[in-house]
Amino acid sequence: MHKSVITASLALLVGAYFANAQQAKRTTSSGVFTAEQAKKGETAYQASCAGCHGTDLRSTDSEAPDLTEGIFQFGWSGKSVAETFEQIRRTMPVDNPRSLDGQTYLDILAFIFQFNGVPSGNQKLEPNLAALQQIVIETPKK
Repeated sequence: MHKSVITASLALLVGAYFANAQQAKRTTSSGVFTAEQAKKGETAYQASCAGCHGTDLRSTDSEAPDLTEGIFQFGWSGKSVAETFEQIRRTMPVDNPRSLDGQTYLDILAFIFQFNGVPSGNQKLEPNLAALQQIVIETPKK
């Protein structure tokens, strides 16, 4: 009997831990960037990304993906903002990865989110990987 009480207690503790871990995460639909940040991101996007990804986020280069609905559904949905931020920073611009500062990459990501219908909020995304890991990308509802 003592063993079953310990086992049940451990199961409850593990369940509580995972429930709290799940609750700590937010999604992009909860407003994780500001409109001002997205505006700055649009300027940076037009200067650094539009040449391949298009001024309207529809690719002008057969090697570059569109940054519209499909990227959310098939590439980003369910990933953390940290994962996507790191992927973009590690690979873009294709001819000069990591050439922008972390805040600029996040501003561009905020612009891409806003363009695709993700709502803005009152707190901007900042290059803090631990915080960005707690935000899950959700496909915008249209």
